[in-house]
Amino acid sequence: RTLPQEDRDYPEWHQGRAHYGVWLIDADVGAVCERLEQAQVHLAPLLVHHQRQPHITLFVCGFMADVVEHGDDFTPAMLAAQQAALQALQLEPFTLEIGAIDSFDSAAFLRVDDPSGGLALLRHALGQSTCEIRQSAYVPHLTVGLYRAAFDTGLVVQRLAALPWCAPVSLRVERIHFARYQAQVLGGPLEIVLSHTLG
Repeated sequence: RTLPQEDRDYPEWHQGRAHYGVWLIDADVGAVCERLEQAQVHLAPLLVHHQRQPHITLFVCGFMADVVEHGDDFTPAMLAAQQAALQALQLEPFTLEIGAIDSFDSAAFLRVDDPSGGLALLRHALGQSTCEIRQSAYVPHLTVGLYRAAFDTGLVVQRLAALPWCAPVSLRVERIHFARYQAQVLGGPLEIVLSHTLG
């Protein structure tokens, strides 16, 4: 069965801390949004509605803090080291392909293919000085929505399969962003803190 999103703010996770930081790629662009909205309408009975903008998570940093008190705290010094690594990388813009619908236990998503390997290069640079906060292997994806209940996975698979197939949509990556969101607001919007332009 799917893992449902619980309607609470998970205090055991944030422990009173205000903001959580991630590096991401903005996917709030025409053709990608159309594909995402098509999938969201198709799966609407299964999903929780949230306000977070379409994006592809690149690297999960942790809770923004002046000093490290917890293992998942992320400081300005860590961010500065990541920025320096990105500058040294000098990666040129590249293109991702937004493909078919798929599912994790907790969320439906659109697959993201990276034929040029740009994501791996960026993640390597970001991880040179900072350990990523991650419980499972990185899978690039564009979240369609989180599940609202513990649905039978057979039902979910049938629903996913009924979504008409469409050719992949190209997403040109010319910059990446470090963003934060309020840890105590479930599915709250992302606020861009700074951007790094490729090339």
